[in-house]
Amino acid sequence: MKQPQSAMSRPAFPGQQQALMAATGLSAISVTRFSPRIERGEVHVAKMPGDDAFVVLFQLRDHPVHEFKLDGRLERPSVAPKGTLNIVDLRMGDACGRLLNPVDTLMFHVPTNAIADILQAAGAESIAPLRAPEPWLTVDPVVQQLAPLLTEGLSNENGGQCQLFHEHILLGLGAHFARRYGDMRLRTGQVRGGLAPWQERRAKEMLDADHTDAVSVHEVALACGLSPDYFTRAFRASTGTTPQCWVQTQRIAKAKDLLDKPALALAAIAQLCGFSDQSHFSRQFSRHTGKSPRQWRRERT
Repeated sequence: MKQPQSAMSRPAFPGQQQALMAATGLSAISVTRFSPRIERGEVHVAKMPGDDAFVVLFQLRDHPVHEFKLDGRLERPSVAPKGTLNIVDLRMGDACGRLLNPVDTLMFHVPTNAIADILQAAGAESIAPLRAPEPWLTVDPVVQQLAPLLTEGLSNENGGQCQLFHEHILLGLGAHFARRYGDMRLRTGQVRGGLAPWQERRAKEMLDADHTDAVSVHEVALACGLSPDYFTRAFRASTGTTPQCWVQTQRIAKAKDLLDKPALALAAIAQLCGFSDQSHFSRQFSRHTGKSPRQWRRERT
């Protein structure tokens, strides 16, 4: 099977122009924005072919009364207010909406294979099919907070420049959907109050991605689907230290390796490890090791 793209790519649904995607293995979670032009008196028919996937519909504006058909069964949902969501199970067959008024919706395509990848990464048990507790009326504060960031990425021609950021948001939302709407349960043995395995791995990847370009705790927390305060507490419960201290430890470890290369000047090592200057590097290194960088190098040459 071909590895899915994880940048701006083709949308999962017909009639949409672009999508943000995040690979989970051999599958991918994607989001598109559905806002067709519907003139007064016109009827717009939106179709979603049956698939081994779920679609989470999040309303960016009030969604007027319309007709919705899934696997031949007709519904006439009342107004879905702005900020609410519904989940469509495409495993049941083709879905079709008959729209008489403008709509503006974020559509998250979540394949069952992507859910399986999330379960494996999180060390979780199998889940029930995704279901919205109140169809067309479910309020989800997490999606409400992250929707503007994804909407901006979809509207920005250079959205691919924030590819990693958007990927982490989508992966975090995938886990959030599985937990909240599929009753995902972690296996016993996980640290109570800590990060899920996939969250800890993603957080460390982001924090350690580039020592010279510090990632904010807020950004990492969003990628994990958590608030910054909760993320900091959970990170400490899982690792025994704060994100900032963990990054500093990684920088010192990298500096120790570079100090074994005599040709590298201390100023260059400081820059490569993300310290503001050589003086800052020397102070932090001495605080962690009890020796200056020069002493450390001298004892090993």
